[in-house]
Amino acid sequence: MPRWDATVRLLAAISITSAAGCAAVPSPPSVPREGPSAAQPYAADSVVRMNAFASACDKKMEATGFVYAAERVMLSAHSVAGADRDLKVVLGDGRPFPAEVVVFDHRADVAVLRVPHLPAKPLRLNTKRQSEGVVIGYPKGQTTPVAMPAAVGWKTEALSYDIYNRNRTTREVYGFTGPHITPGLSGAPLISEAGQVLGMVFATDNDRDDKGYALTAKQLAAAADTGMRAAGAVSTQECD
Repeated sequence: MPRWDATVRLLAAISITSAAGCAAVPSPPSVPREGPSAAQPYAADSVVRMNAFASACDKKMEATGFVYAAERVMLSAHSVAGADRDLKVVLGDGRPFPAEVVVFDHRADVAVLRVPHLPAKPLRLNTKRQSEGVVIGYPKGQTTPVAMPAAVGWKTEALSYDIYNRNRTTREVYGFTGPHITPGLSGAPLISEAGQVLGMVFATDNDRDDKGYALTAKQLAAAADTGMRAAGAVSTQECD
């Protein structure tokens, strides 16, 4: 797989720019013309909106997450970095549920929330690449999930930095085109035609807002497994 050095800049989502002289991410194919399949809108019931507050940086937080196991929600770690108040997830019908962070991996940029009594059904992770999918999430300010068709590129090994831009780390990612990745969509799942999770949005291209990057299901697997067993809250460290 090609590898490239990336400069990571944290916004509401991470932005990745390939460094000059290094191999770039392969460009995905053209965006599919057809809309979501019957299984994909069903998956939207398991996509949630996250809200929290970080006192240390006086910041309100808003992002997307998805249910992957009973009472467990996965999202980007940078979305909850420093969160210490009012952490909750909200379903598409407006019902809020208090949550706590039980996994916080600042290197991979993955976090898991424990959400007691959350009724949404889990979405399965799918490690097999597909050429087309749908990003389902909550653009900033939206209170209902939006589904956006995406063309999925090949898996790529990405060498960049952790969420604090301190230590180098390698992530397995998909590049994709189609959705305009805006604040709030960090943590949105990339859903297959069968309604399974191919990856999780964590970054957007600096030069094209219709080109994004998703951590693959394989990259998410370790945090997902740890999160299913975790019972106690962990530190969200400092603001990003």
